Amino acid sequence: MSVTSLGVGSGLDLETLVTNMVSVQRDTKVAAYEDKISDYESEVSAYGAIKSALEAFEDAVEDLSDESLFTGRTATTTQPSSGDIVSVTADSDASNGSYNISVTQLAQGSRSVSAGGLFSSSDDVVSATGGDLTFTAGDETFTISVAADTTLSELREQINDASDNFGVSANLVDDGNGNVYLTLNSDVSGAGNDLVVTNTDESLDSVSSVATGAGTAGLSIATGDGAQDAIITVDGITINSDTNTFENAVSGLTIKALAESEDDGTGSLETAKSTVSYDTETVKETLESFVESYNALLTKFDTYTATDAVLNGSSLIRGLESSLNSDLMTVFDNAGALSSIFDLGIEMDDNNFLSIDSTKFSEAMDESYDDVVTLFSSENGLANIMSDYLDNFTGSGGLLKDMVDASQESADNTETQLENYEYRMELYEEQLRERFTTLDTLLASMSSNGDYLLTQLSSLSSS
Repeated sequence: MSVTSLGVGSGLDLETLVTNMVSVQRDTKVAAYEDKISDYESEVSAYGAIKSALEAFEDAVEDLSDESLFTGRTATTTQPSSGDIVSVTADSDASNGSYNISVTQLAQGSRSVSAGGLFSSSDDVVSATGGDLTFTAGDETFTISVAADTTLSELREQINDASDNFGVSANLVDDGNGNVYLTLNSDVSGAGNDLVVTNTDESLDSVSSVATGAGTAGLSIATGDGAQDAIITVDGITINSDTNTFENAVSGLTIKALAESEDDGTGSLETAKSTVSYDTETVKETLESFVESYNALLTKFDTYTATDAVLNGSSLIRGLESSLNSDLMTVFDNAGALSSIFDLGIEMDDNNFLSIDSTKFSEAMDESYDDVVTLFSSENGLANIMSDYLDNFTGSGGLLKDMVDASQESADNTETQLENYEYRMELYEEQLRERFTTLDTLLASMSSNGDYLLTQLSSLSSS
């Protein structure tokens, strides 16, 4: 008799028996493997999170070690009551101090206008024969070829669309009295940089500022429309520039003229006062970033080393936190009035979290700026001390990367062990099924033979 389903032949619940026997062998061990894998993966996540927070803190430390942070300057400008006349920016070459600035004149490009009576419509032809027009202003130049029978409107478009146009804008103005004027505005400013338009054919004299023929050129620059310099006065010294931006007038300062100064009521020009000082605001922002990233790092430490947390008891994290705290407590003997970062206004609470006392910070920056620089960015300053220590933990060869790799390797190895164990359990289950199938078949055969004997006995008894 063949048995196609376990237990059918014998009538016993052999399927449940096999399942229970496998479960007794498998479940507890598999759960243990899975718990270990979960723990290792939690370690990978924890070490990775701490590594990221530590790298963010390291970036903040490196920012504080950069000496250029403390050489920055900022310019604060007080404008006259009439409005803004200049903007001033300072770089590290600027000297601390105050400057009184007035604007006598703004730079401008030139404006050429054709004479009245030359054109009455935008459809007027400018040349019956054609030729070249060359536009020059200072060192800039470009040329267009004007075809015969080109109209004034077409010329305007050709000028504006020229690929090498350096900044000449052509427009047409209709005065409503039968006159249309061609106007050319040049972006090239500075004295001596008036726009000059020359031609190769006298038929184009009406749209040129220099005539080729015996007649008069059609374009001219009116008084006040010529290119001119910007002129400012800084502490009584007059300075010219061919643009409204003065980059080398005062060392380290970029001054941009915005509007001409008005009379101050005494016959003199009103002035703006610009004060250059150390860029303490950027220093404070960098220090605040340092404090915030350190506090974020401590939060990660607390999260992953708390009771029942995955890294509870980790000697590596305890040592790291202790060393960083010790570095913050460093006492310096070469920073003048500042012996530690706490003299700068940094405060530490009972849980080692940092904060900044803005008032104390401002006082230290005003009274001991050079000492602040020494405290942080000197060769033996706090930033360099901490940076050297952090290098051991961050980056591709750091200890935290090693811990991440080790935990991941343990997780992978345990995963492999689990897969091997599951395979052995499959073999075990197959063996059980083979044995119980044989038993089921035997019991089914015995049951069949017993039924036959009972039938025969029943027949004998009836006879």
